[in-house]
Amino acid sequence: MSARLLLVVEEAFTARGPGVLVMPRVVAEEGRPGTLSVRLRAPDGTERAAKATFDVAYVPGPLAPFALLRFHGVAVADVPAGTEIWTER
Repeated sequence: MSARLLLVVEEAFTARGPGVLVMPRVVAEEGRPGTLSVRLRAPDGTERAAKATFDVAYVPGPLAPFALLRFHGVAVADVPAGTEIWTER
């Protein structure tokens, strides 16, 4: 398996429920059920492993549903803007 860049964080925030959500959102086809193991690569080059899940929002209309990535066991400060999120595919 090769690593794949899933997204680059624009914003991290807390919302209803546990954990930290990050933007940008992704189309729901990217989202999959269950826990995802990822690597966080901060703008300063440091890396750490993390666990995340997808929160999928089903909004009626012509656009595809979207998903937000929710991290568990990290703080907002752990995922500053510019952090790359890498996953295995």
